[in-house]
Amino acid sequence: MEGCIIAFDVSKGNAHYQSFLSSSKHLHKPKKMRWNKNDFELLEKDISQLKEKSGNEKVSFVYESTGVYSLPLEKYLKDKGYDYYVISPLLSAKFRQTELHSNKTDPLDCKNIAMVYYNRELYLNSEEDNVYEQLRALNRYYEDQMEHIRKYKVTLRSYIDSIMPDYDGCFPKKDVYTPVAMEILRKYPHPDKITKAKENSMIKHLSKATGHDESFIRKHVAKVKEWACNAYSGVDEDDIRTSFITELVNDLEAKINEANNTIKQLIDIAKKTPHFEQIVSIVGIGENLASRIIAELGDMKKYTSKNQIVSYAGLDPMIRQSGKYDGDHLSISKKGNKRLRCLLYLAVVCNLRQAKNDPIYNFYQKKRQQNTPLKSKAAKIACAHKLLVIIYGLCKTQNSYEF
Repeated sequence: MEGCIIAFDVSKGNAHYQSFLSSSKHLHKPKKMRWNKNDFELLEKDISQLKEKSGNEKVSFVYESTGVYSLPLEKYLKDKGYDYYVISPLLSAKFRQTELHSNKTDPLDCKNIAMVYYNRELYLNSEEDNVYEQLRALNRYYEDQMEHIRKYKVTLRSYIDSIMPDYDGCFPKKDVYTPVAMEILRKYPHPDKITKAKENSMIKHLSKATGHDESFIRKHVAKVKEWACNAYSGVDEDDIRTSFITELVNDLEAKINEANNTIKQLIDIAKKTPHFEQIVSIVGIGENLASRIIAELGDMKKYTSKNQIVSYAGLDPMIRQSGKYDGDHLSISKKGNKRLRCLLYLAVVCNLRQAKNDPIYNFYQKKRQQNTPLKSKAAKIACAHKLLVIIYGLCKTQNSYEF
């Protein structure tokens, strides 16, 4: 690639930038700027100077993808209507390692990022509809909420194991997160409390709190009562740790409600996008998963080929050829959107559970039964690649999934 550019090395709260007339000629030494209006005005002066020196009104911008750190720069470039290219940190690191002296400093990184631009064919970042930015933000927020929920569950489990050992055995599949099991933990967070409580009082309270019939509640209460009579707790009934169970149950339910509201909002917005119906028609993909996949894929218009979308997800294979060694059947590059890869892998797992005679399921069976069969995980990753290609095809043709 060629032309005059400004290369940025973005850090937390600031960046170094350097203007280049060509790959062999820079206009000034790296300069440091912070995300404030005064520094962006100084940047505008350097842009004007670069245009004047080059005799070209078009200036491109290139920087590494650094997540939230680069958002102020990205918004500035969008507001001004400038062309910009975002490169992977892995790509610039790989390019830096080819140099004899691969030192890494913020000022030197500007030159390195510029050399990636001049020596590689990069894709111009096209501006997406704001709806996809909102979806992506909601999905990332939902992931954070789910991570907090997992932590609360781990902590709650540790207190249950020490204060109410074998409590989970009172419920089908040892699931202590059902409404009845959670309400018992909230109201009676110790075996002695359960033993002292009157059975009819427990039944009425649990029926009112959970909305279940008293006949349904009675079976659970009888089993829990039987367990409590033989349980030997690791702490006394009046120990402060018993109150922690009640607090954790309240906090966990609050977090679950917040996450449910977030995913509902995510689904409502995703339903208004052009390709929701195509993606949700695929076996194994429900509204939740379809919405999150759309959030991470973004606007399908920005992908010009199936290879480009596969590369974006990091599902493209690495190539390592040498002599007679063809380099086939290597692992995927993973140089892409890891969240999207995880969602596609989850969609494949959901598809295989349904065991329907569809292209994904048949492809998995083929990979597992070929002359050199793939292991289960490798076959599922291959299916994730195929699923992404199918999604690309459905969105381009506006067809639903048929088999």
